[in-house]
Amino acid sequence: MPHIHVTAPEGALNKKDQDALMSRISNAVLTSERAPLEHAGAQSLVWAYYDELPSGSIYVGSENLDQAPFRIAVTTPEGALNSETRKELVEAIGSIVDDIVGSFEGRLNQWTMLYELAEGSWAGNGQIFPLAGIQAAMGIQPAPNVSAA
Repeated sequence: MPHIHVTAPEGALNKKDQDALMSRISNAVLTSERAPLEHAGAQSLVWAYYDELPSGSIYVGSENLDQAPFRIAVTTPEGALNSETRKELVEAIGSIVDDIVGSFEGRLNQWTMLYELAEGSWAGNGQIFPLAGIQAAMGIQPAPNVSAA
């Protein structure tokens, strides 16, 4: 049940590229959570927002940039990702942004921020959703317990 929030400079992408960016990032998050992409429940629980900031309102250091970087924030329930899957997700998002936005000479074209909400903090419609329930709704199979022999 990821929540994705992309902040972009106004007019940086046309609608087709914006749709592609959001779709590909949404699927990258699902992949990193080990959710089946074809699962309707998994797709219905990816909420993604694309916000544009007005031209001239993004700064790097003290400089206002014509070609400003994107900010991609991904929030997941605690335990939905681990160190390996976080790394996979950040790499995937980097590739997606490079492909759609292009690289910026001598600086970053985006920042990716990963946030986790503690168990018991993911809620909607007046109820708390535990990670196990979210994963079941998304068709995610729990990792098997491996005991030491």
